[in-house]
Amino acid sequence: MTADTYSVIGLDEAEERTSHDSIPAVKALGYELRARNNPRPLESRFNYFIYDEGQAIPRHKQREQEELFFVVSGRCRFKVDGDEFEVEANDFVVIDPGPWRQITALEPSEIFAVGAPNVRDDAVFEGENPFD
Repeated sequence: MTADTYSVIGLDEAEERTSHDSIPAVKALGYELRARNNPRPLESRFNYFIYDEGQAIPRHKQREQEELFFVVSGRCRFKVDGDEFEVEANDFVVIDPGPWRQITALEPSEIFAVGAPNVRDDAVFEGENPFD
């Protein structure tokens, strides 16, 4: 294999960003790789979210992306359309494209999220996009 078939990034290397104190910070790992002129990721999109207690991703849906969430630490409440459930460290959640979703931290939490396919601006937010 050659270096153009893989990519490596350390979590500590990625810049932590947020646009408002009420939403969690995100380390956009895929964007960080691309900022280094790396062609990856090709098929998936991945982020690392860092929540303070009470912070929430605003209600939104994905048009095309299926999302996988891995709760690295903490405890969160997921709302998916009409269902509501709690998850904690070491839990996985997969959500199809289409349903409205929201994640709220019940305590400080970290979540690794992967979406596929890699579609730019796939999220539709209820109201304004908080990340703009």
